[in-house]
Amino acid sequence: MLSNNTLQIERILRAFPLFADLAPELLDELLREARSATFQRNQAIYRVGDTPREMYILLSGQVKLALSCNRGNERIVDLVDAGRSFGEAELFGPHPYLVSALAIKPATLLCIAGTSLQRVMMQDSCVALPLIKLLARRQFELEMELAANHSRSGSHRLLDFFLGLAGPNRDAARETLVTLGISKRLLASRFDMQPETLSRTLRELVAVGLIAVDGRQIKLRTAEIERYLAQADSSPPVALARHRRASRKSTGACAATGSVTDVDRREPDFQLRCDPINVAGRQRMLSQRMAKSWLMLERGVLARRSRLVLRQSVDLFDSQLQALDLLADSAESHAARAELGKLWLPYRALLESAPSRRGARRLFAMNEQVLAAAQELTASFERDDGTRRGRLVNLAGRERMLSQRVAKFFMFQHMGIQVPKCRDELQRANEEFSTALVELAEATRGTPQIEAELQRVAANWNELRSALVTGGDADFASIARKVFNTSEHLLQRTDNAVKLCVGLPG
Repeated sequence: MLSNNTLQIERILRAFPLFADLAPELLDELLREARSATFQRNQAIYRVGDTPREMYILLSGQVKLALSCNRGNERIVDLVDAGRSFGEAELFGPHPYLVSALAIKPATLLCIAGTSLQRVMMQDSCVALPLIKLLARRQFELEMELAANHSRSGSHRLLDFFLGLAGPNRDAARETLVTLGISKRLLASRFDMQPETLSRTLRELVAVGLIAVDGRQIKLRTAEIERYLAQADSSPPVALARHRRASRKSTGACAATGSVTDVDRREPDFQLRCDPINVAGRQRMLSQRMAKSWLMLERGVLARRSRLVLRQSVDLFDSQLQALDLLADSAESHAARAELGKLWLPYRALLESAPSRRGARRLFAMNEQVLAAAQELTASFERDDGTRRGRLVNLAGRERMLSQRVAKFFMFQHMGIQVPKCRDELQRANEEFSTALVELAEATRGTPQIEAELQRVAANWNELRSALVTGGDADFASIARKVFNTSEHLLQRTDNAVKLCVGLPG
């Protein structure tokens, strides 16, 4: 006689679509090695590197499939709810798990031995074909999500997710209430966002009247969302800004044109994020900032802050490289973007390795190659733009890069790496920065906001130059701290100048 547990497992297998039409003898084959298991919150079902042995059907609770990055953060690949299966694909390959499965709520699972499943599949295509279709659908969903990460804004993807929670019976005319089944931290990881980015995006969606948030309760204003998504499909990067301006105008709010408005300052600056000269120019700066921070780590100076700056810069470079795929329109910019992407892979690998003297020598040449590729990409965008504004954005962006370049060469020089070249490059950077500052001031005369910012840039630049020539080797640690901090202050000032130049009329 079958035990109650066995009978329960049999009922579950019969109810699961994949096994609904299975012959009794094949079902018995699965039952022989099937088992039920319970997992507490945060308990691992399997971890990265484990050997795949079972497929799983989640009966209750919730499970996350997560990839751990070597910078310590986590990327949620999928969230599995009750009624779904997972772990099937890994049974048919020679590799261990690449992701971990952890219960994020107390979970009950039915575990089916992979050996039993494979034997059954060899005997009956009623299992093999549906399983192939299931895995194909998940592959398609993964590719669709990757495509959305490239072509859709975070606000667009979040709204699609909320509409999915609401289901097909949502009220298209009025409002629909949905409940988040996970924390906002997990939701941010699911969409490959920083928690603060998710919070900012939710605030933007609230501000434009698309949603209302009360804890985990999200009220969707469905008709407004449909209109926004229609705009986003036609112009993803700027749809939310346009929707906000339209919302403000319809409620009688004043709108300013031709300058940086209050609205632009409160929300993420979409014009900045979509200006290819600015984005590519920021890659130039990051190539130097990452080298500076990595060298600080090698010297053991300001280690905690340097590590944070390095990690943030690597993440930003990665995300902007994806954005540049969409911003590159001409054959020239496409080719330059491809070259930058090719050089970035070994450079990132070096930056993510443990800092060493030997690595620093490799870094000297490698970061210059990445800088040259980023410069060529920026120049191609400026040529495509062909406006005075584009010229000034590029010029101010060079100042932003030089703020980090001089700090980098300071570090190399004090490490005794190619000292004569470091001296020459420091002198060249000094001359270029000073000349460009004069050109920017002349070109923007009569624009009070830019004039004031350039005065602050000049003051910070003089402070950094003073730090670069102060003291001797015995004071290296204190000088390096001052150079690092001052270069970060100058970076902020020059970045403000770039933003103001982006806002100039074409």
